[in-house]
Amino acid sequence: MAGTPKRKSVLSVVGQTDKFNAIQKVCAILRVLAQNSPLRLTEIADATSLNKATTLRILGSLIDEGFVSRVAGAKTYELGQEARVMAISARRTVDIAELAQPSLLRLSERSADTALLSVRSGVEALYLARSVGSHPLQPNYLQIGSRRPLGVGAGSLALMVWLPDAEIEAIIEVLRPRLAKSPRITPKYLRERITAARKHGHTMLLDAAYPGMGGVGVPVRDDTGQVVAALSIGASSDRIRRRETELAEMLKKEVQILMRAMAQPARPGTLKVIKAG
Repeated sequence: MAGTPKRKSVLSVVGQTDKFNAIQKVCAILRVLAQNSPLRLTEIADATSLNKATTLRILGSLIDEGFVSRVAGAKTYELGQEARVMAISARRTVDIAELAQPSLLRLSERSADTALLSVRSGVEALYLARSVGSHPLQPNYLQIGSRRPLGVGAGSLALMVWLPDAEIEAIIEVLRPRLAKSPRITPKYLRERITAARKHGHTMLLDAAYPGMGGVGVPVRDDTGQVVAALSIGASSDRIRRRETELAEMLKKEVQILMRAMAQPARPGTLKVIKAG
């Protein structure tokens, strides 16, 4: 087709595939996608010397686990969110939980409420770090290492809001049975909160997951613009309602500080990983 740019050549990364075990085949596919993506099924199969059926089966499993994603509107594949979360550590050699600690401390000090850092893990949010403020009423159910479905909480909603619409709808469908445990958080409610968050640049939930409690959340992006984490503040619904704008501005300021810290090269000789609790 005239005017269509040529695709970059795909580097073959394997040798004798008859000696490959299942894990090596998975690694070969991930390595190809890391070097040159998005790619079509045939390109991945050719680059890995795997047959199409095997390649398609492995890609399907990697998609289910979040390590690969289909490009919307195209028959191509690229690395998924789980791979990106792992890549934060490998590429930056930094620990996002450690980098976020100063921001969490400032947020909890200034707000007197609980400040949290979360990352996406499949259809869940994983809480990596927190700092508890001085106010007597705190969301103590949010512990480091705990998980919640995406959308059930201000931070977990911030991880979801800026995903493609088709992916959001797929997540909502997968989570329907689990959302039944939080009657207020219906698919309709989530869509309404997503629309509001996209308008204002932050999430806000009141009396959603727990009666009388609420939160505000803001996404953290890497240098490619991908959402890789979220900072949020949890407090009583009354405190959130009165101070939504103030808390959102606090969070946005600290997100900018955190993103600048993430962009700095690691100190020579250091090797750190993201702590998953």
